[in-house]
This record gives sequence, C-alpha cells and structure tokens, in this order.
Amino acid sequence: MPNDDTLDDIPNGAAAAKAQKWMPTSLIDGHGLDDGLGIVLLNRPILLDKQYFSTLWNGAKVRVAVDGGTNRWVDFVKGNINGEHLLKPPDLVTGDFDSCNQEAMEYVEQLKCTKGFLYLTQQIVHTPDQNATDFTKSLKVLKSHGYDKQLTRVLALCESSGRLDQIMANINTLYLAKSILPDVDVFLRSSNSLSWLLRPGEHSIDIPQRLATERIWCSLVPIGQGCRCTTEGLKWNLDGSRSLQFGSIVSTSNTYASNRVRITTDGPVLWSMGTTPKDM
Repeated sequence: MPNDDTLDDIPNGAAAAKAQKWMPTSLIDGHGLDDGLGIVLLNRPILLDKQYFSTLWNGAKVRVAVDGGTNRWVDFVKGNINGEHLLKPPDLVTGDFDSCNQEAMEYVEQLKCTKGFLYLTQQIVHTPDQNATDFTKSLKVLKSHGYDKQLTRVLALCESSGRLDQIMANINTLYLAKSILPDVDVFLRSSNSLSWLLRPGEHSIDIPQRLATERIWCSLVPIGQGCRCTTEGLKWNLDGSRSLQFGSIVSTSNTYASNRVRITTDGPVLWSMGTTPKDM
C-alpha cells in the first residue's frame, strides 16, 4: 500500500507535492497482507500457485468473481480436493453474464445456504452496460456497495497472455480506476507479473530482495500519451531527456541495480515487474 512521504524537493517540477511509497512484496508473495485488500477475479485461467491464490482469496476483505471469472473460480474449487472447504465463496458476482455459465452460477448460489457457510450477504449484480468492460463495472459495483470506504487496494487476477484486446482493456481500466475509486490503488496480477499505474509525481518502489538479486525484469511503458521520466535504481536509468512514447522509446526488459527504485514522471506510466525467474 502506498504511503505519503513528504519531499523537500521534487526534480523536474513534477506536479505532486508528495512521493508515493509502494511496497508490493505482500502482493507478490502473499505474506503480510493488510485487511484492506479486495480481490477481483477476471475471466482468465487461474495459473497462480494454488497456495498463493488461496491465501489471497481467503484473506481479502471482499472477493469478487467477474462474469466468466465465476466459471474459473468454480473450476479451481472442483479441481482441488475439498476445495469448497478451503476457499471462501465470492461476496459479489458481477458482470453482463455473457460468459458465466448456468452451472457455475447455480454452484455459487447454493453455497449461500450450505451448512458451514455464513456468507448470506453474497450478492449477484447484473451490469448490462456495454460501454464499459466487466472489470471496469466491477470497480463501480465495489463503490456502489460501499467498499470504497473499506479498501486500500484492489488486486485484479488476470493472465497477461492471450487476447491482446482484453489485455489492453484491463490497462485502460487502470486509467479509469482513479475516477471510480479515488482512494484505492488497483493492481493487475498474473502468474508472472504485477502491474499498476504510476500517476504524475514522484514514486519510490521497494523491490523484494529476491527480484533485485535475480535481476528479474521490470518496465515503464506509457499508454495513450507520452511522458518524461527520471529514474534511480534501475540497470538502465532514464534521465528525462527523451519522452517515453510509442514511436519513440519505451523502457522494457529493464532490471534492478538496487532494491529501491525511484521514479519521477510528468504523465501516467504503466509500471510492470516480473515475479518469477522463468520470465528472464
């Protein structure tokens, strides 16, 4: 969860008066999670380590299955012995339901009244609007149900391979998230990476020691508009002399020279970091 650290001086006239300090370790290894975490499960295969997924899911303040993500959750439960006794049911099931099958819907509905479960607050929320993705709409549902006052972070579980249009739509939701949940940070978590949007200003990111030691990849990619970034703590630092933008340069396949990275940007930029050695 980001904290505010007052800075005496911010290079290059960045707009923000305070730096955000990011400590992503708990989202990467599943240990030390705070009680303000929401989990949003999108319609992609669950390729995360089973213990890691179970820890995240059960430890969350609220668990949301988004449309076909409900199918994925049911498949995961049924694919693990006694899985229904290990995983808490979703608190919210939402979407336009063009991907969620009837069998999965009936399964999560009957969990509400199964002996041993007391999740009578589970709600199924139909969001038919076709001008927004189910992911974006799920954030709006969290707000409409009052979770914006209880959450500090939302972790969307979605693989970063497959349909490129859906990947880009998920990134677009990161851009929209601030207007929907202004006090909640939204992250994308796949089986091999963690990504989030850095807003204009200065940021300090604590890098888990394992990732720094093994020189796992990281990247800074501007989506939709250019920005100028300066960095410290990367193997190939940016000095702000050239704008990061498509048609010019982007910082992909970078890695760490330190276990703390400092970034100053004058525009929004997507930060991604690999989480497993096989990504090198």
